[in-house]
Amino acid sequence: MQVMWMRVLGGNRRAVWLAGAVIVICLALVSSPSWGTSSEKAPGPDKVTGPLPVEPGLSEISFMGKFSCPVKRQVILPFKGIITSLAVQAGQKVQAGEVLARYRLTTEATMQLRRRLSPPQIKDLEMRLAEVQRALDRAAVKRREVIQLAEQKLASNQARTQAEKEWQLLVKQRNAVQANLQQEKALAAEELQVLKTQMGDSLSPGHLLKEAALKAPIDGYVLFVHPDLREDAELGPNTVAFQVGVMDPLVVKAQVHEMETLRLRVGDQAEIFPESLPGRKFEARISRLSWVPMQGGLEQPSYYEAEVQVHNPDLTLKEGMKVRIVVRKPR
Repeated sequence: MQVMWMRVLGGNRRAVWLAGAVIVICLALVSSPSWGTSSEKAPGPDKVTGPLPVEPGLSEISFMGKFSCPVKRQVILPFKGIITSLAVQAGQKVQAGEVLARYRLTTEATMQLRRRLSPPQIKDLEMRLAEVQRALDRAAVKRREVIQLAEQKLASNQARTQAEKEWQLLVKQRNAVQANLQQEKALAAEELQVLKTQMGDSLSPGHLLKEAALKAPIDGYVLFVHPDLREDAELGPNTVAFQVGVMDPLVVKAQVHEMETLRLRVGDQAEIFPESLPGRKFEARISRLSWVPMQGGLEQPSYYEAEVQVHNPDLTLKEGMKVRIVVRKPR
C-alpha cells in the first residue's frame, strides 16, 4: 500500500512539471514580436501610406480640394448643321486652330447666315439717306433763291427765316441717318469678322461656304466631346460641341477655414495626396488666395477660396479628383 501511494505521488509531480513547462512556452510565444504577423513585407520608404510625421517646430495645415483645369474654352456650333467628319476624341492633345470637326449648314441655317451677312437695315438706311439728300439739295436751292430775293427786297424776312429752318432741319436729318448707317456698317463688319472666325476667312457677303469647321481655340487637350457628336448627326445652334483645356499645370480649388487662411501665403510649398491614388504624393505651391470670404451665415465661420498649382506632365491627375493638401508652417 505504501509503495502504491509513492508511485501515485511521483506521477503527479511529473504531470505538474509538464504543465508548468507548457505554460512557460506559451507565454514566450505570446510575448514574441513576430507573434501574429503576416509574411507580407512592410511598404518601402518611397511609398506614402498615411500622414507623414510632423517635424519638430512645424505645424501641419490640412484641407481638402479638387483638381481643376486653370483654363477651359468651349467650342460652340454657331448654326444648325450636320456633322460631316470628326477628327479628335476626348483626351487628345490639340493646338490652337486645329480642326476638331467639320459640318454642313442646313437650309434654315443658310438663310439665316445670308441675312446676317447682308443686313436689310443697311439698305433701308442707304435709301433713306438718298431721299434726305435729294430733299436737302432742293432746300438748299430754295434757300439761296430766297436769300437773293430778300437782298433785293423782293422776299420777306419771314420767308427767308422759314427757308433757313427747313434747310437746317434736313441737314440734321441727313447727319442722323449717316450716323445710323455708319453704326450699322460697323456692326456688320464686326459680325463678318465673327463669322469668319467661326466658319473661315474666305467668307464674304457674296461667297457663302457650304461646309465649315470647328477649330480648337487654344493649345491643350480635348476635355469634352458632345455625346451626340458623330458623322451624319444633326445638332442645333449654339450647341457646345467640344471643350478644350490646359492639363499641365493643374490647380486644386479648395476652401480654407478663416484661422488657417491667416497662416497661408501665396507661394507656400504644399504636398498633394490624391484619394484615388493611395501612396502617391505630389509637390505643389499655393498660387492664389482670396481676400473675400464665401457666403455664409453669421453664426458660422468664414471660408476662403484657395488655389494650389501642381505640375502634371504625365497627365496622371484628372479634373475633379479629390485631394488632401498639406502645408507645413513654423509654429
